[in-house]
Amino acid sequence: MGLKKLDVPTSSITEVKKSPMDVFAQARKADTGVYVFNREKIAGVMLTKEQYEALIEELTTLRDTLYQPVERELPVPEELEELATALRTTLAKGSVISARYLDERMVATGFITKKTGFGGVTEMMKELEDSGKIVYQLRRREHNKVIYAEIFGEDQEFQRAAADKLMIRKVNLIER
Repeated sequence: MGLKKLDVPTSSITEVKKSPMDVFAQARKADTGVYVFNREKIAGVMLTKEQYEALIEELTTLRDTLYQPVERELPVPEELEELATALRTTLAKGSVISARYLDERMVATGFITKKTGFGGVTEMMKELEDSGKIVYQLRRREHNKVIYAEIFGEDQEFQRAAADKLMIRKVNLIER
């Protein structure tokens, strides 16, 4: 896939070495970044401090907008309200936790662990990636029904050291 020709100022590594401030002035004047070439290939883009900060602010705003939960929590049958409250207190919306800690909290609340067998946490994160949620089954039955907890979340892999972390978006209880 070739690079589309854009109406963007360009410079070379040599020019950047000679006078980086001239390249920043070029970016400021054009009100955009300057492509910096090294041997006919784009090596990077130079921006002014203000341009960079504006991009970061815009990106943060877009992420905040995109990551707003769209699903609503389902109404909970009265007999499950205590369990739902315990889960929602333990797994607060917007909190970022590790998959291991999520599993420990779910087990402590009476659900069957997801960490057993081959894969454990990796399988939990794959389930989250595939469906947007991790589903747990309650150990005991309530009124001859199996109870499931759906933990909706977002994988936080964009944080390098957080490969097994997720942000809680919603917790639902379902009877079947």
